[in-house]
Formats: sequence, C-alpha cells, structure tokens
Amino acid sequence: MGEQGDKETRSAGGTAPGSFESLTRKQLDQFAAEGFLAIPSLVSKAAIQEVRALLDPLFEHFDELPSRVRRDLGASDVSSGASVRSAEINRPTLLNRRLKRSEVFRTCQAIAAQVAGRSVAYTFDHAIYKAPLNQTETPWHQDHAYSGQRTPLRTVHFWIPLQDATLENGCMHFVPRSHLQGFKHHARHANGHVLSATHVDSSRATACPLPIGGVTIHSPLTLHYTGPNTTPTIRGAWIVHFGPWGRAAKFFPRMLVERLGRPRRERPDARPDHS
Repeated sequence: MGEQGDKETRSAGGTAPGSFESLTRKQLDQFAAEGFLAIPSLVSKAAIQEVRALLDPLFEHFDELPSRVRRDLGASDVSSGASVRSAEINRPTLLNRRLKRSEVFRTCQAIAAQVAGRSVAYTFDHAIYKAPLNQTETPWHQDHAYSGQRTPLRTVHFWIPLQDATLENGCMHFVPRSHLQGFKHHARHANGHVLSATHVDSSRATACPLPIGGVTIHSPLTLHYTGPNTTPTIRGAWIVHFGPWGRAAKFFPRMLVERLGRPRRERPDARPDHS
C-alpha cells in the first residue's frame, strides 16, 4: 500500500509544496476498504524537525512532568528508578501549544477533514519515544479500546514518525480490513498501562516502513502494532487524532450515558493515575 501513496498524493490547487496535501479518490477508497493508509511523503523533513524541536525538551524533562501525563509503556512504575524503555506523554499539545500551530498538525487536520468528509477538530494526541536497544513492543490493539465507549467515534488517527520508521526501530503494522470486524476483546498487561487485543490473526499484517516526512492514517477499529526498537537511536512518534466534533463528542448525551453507565473497573481507560 505504502509504495503507491507518494505517487498518488497531490498538492491542493495553488498551495506551496509541503503546505497541504490532498488524497486521491483511490486513496480515500483504499482507506475505507483497508482501514489504514500509508503516505510516504506528506510533509517536509523541516516540518518534522519543527515538531521534534517542540517534543524533545518535554522528553528531556520527562521525570519532572506530572505523573498523570507521563508513563513508561514498558514498565509497571515510571517512578521506580529503572531506565525508561518506552516513554509516553499524553496530550503534549497542552504542554507546548505551538504543536497545534505546526505545519504537521495543520496538514494532518486538513487530510482528516478530507477522510471524514467534513470539518474536524482535535480530539487527542500523545507522543512515544522508544529507547534504543530495548525489547518493548506495542502489542496488537484497537485504539477504540482506550476510549471507554461502546460506540466507536468517527475519528481519524495519524501516526507521525519523527525519523525514518523501519522494521528495526518499530514501524507500524496493520491488519487490513480488521476495522470491518468490529471491536475485539482486550486484556490489560501486567504494567496496567497497555491493552492487547486477544485472538489476533496477524498472518495478513502489513508493515509500513516510512521515510521521515511520511505518516500512516488509521481507523479507531483498525488493529495495529509496533515492534521493539532494536537500533542504537531513539524512535520517536507523535500520534494525533481528529474527529468531526473534536473533544466535545464524548459529551454527547448518548456517549455520556454509555460512559457513566459502566462500572469504573470495566472502563478500558480506568487507570490508577487518572483522577
């Protein structure tokens, strides 16, 4: 899939290269059918470097961030004193609001609107820096498992690597058409932070290595996975979600009834550090 994306992504009429890219009808149909899309060249290397310059200082001071926004996805206790293997910061756009003004954010929002067929707004973001030479993988899961809702939101999710994404450093893998098979049961890992889908047939999985400037897009129900980072350098990624109603969607009456009607222990996002 990914090999075709670069040739078929075109600049919107009259815009400067790199300022906005639109998807072809074929790509939109491909996303709808497969549940994901790999675009090898969406933004410039300079645009990615802008994001990295905003995120790097947050991770350099990772231990000083509030515990509610930081966690090690590869360990049970981020304050245990052990080296962080897979550092995650939730909603870094709240910690550095310039991220929302970046070219990458604006371009992804425009693409999300095209995929959704209507205007969209920000719903969520997080960033993950996988440490060098560690065996922490992100297991197969559907993002919807973390939503706390029974009804899937109509969101569009972008995975934006901050360097080349390779098989060796943990690029994205997807199970094609898995978004058409409904929501799967997920089990919580021993560390309490990570959910893993059960009974996943990954034999049809597609790996999506990307050069810097590329992105993947997927549905909340698309099964996906990233492997460990076996390289000597950090593998960084920024993940941004957009939806037709932005963060207000979870306050719709039906969503509130669903969310509040479930015992807290049954909510996938019920984590000890969420107050």
